[in-house]
Amino acid sequence: MAGMLGNALKAVCSNYVPVRNPLKSAEWWQRNFGLEYAVPYNAAEAQVILKLSDGQWLHLVQTDGPIDNQFPSKTGYEMFRLTFEVRQIEMLYDHLRANGVQTAELKDRDSCGINFVFYDSDGNKFDVNECVNVHRTPEEVERLKGNLFGLVR
Repeated sequence: MAGMLGNALKAVCSNYVPVRNPLKSAEWWQRNFGLEYAVPYNAAEAQVILKLSDGQWLHLVQTDGPIDNQFPSKTGYEMFRLTFEVRQIEMLYDHLRANGVQTAELKDRDSCGINFVFYDSDGNKFDVNECVNVHRTPEEVERLKGNLFGLVR
């Protein structure tokens, strides 16, 4: 059956994030990333559904259980479950830092681009990545990496 379908999975349309207070969490995502509600808030569902700029949904689901969005890899690194694709990563990074969001340092992942991790108001760990080699000219990439990492090529 799978052979007849080819690659049957097109994209991830929804991601579910455990939070203590969906409305408070939604305010945090709106303030830091400009996300908007995908549908009106329905208190009976105990979740807020926000929309990413390309249309995917981010569900902020209320839980009394553990907030366990990350897990240890075999090497012991605290892995995130989700990487967001962005543009102008250096501007977003500065914006989040100015807003007091807990972030790790920017990293150069070579052909994968530039990334950093951040934590939401409930302690969930996420990754942010910009494929700079795809979305910027080689000169822009060299200038950006020089500014961010002090690299001279």
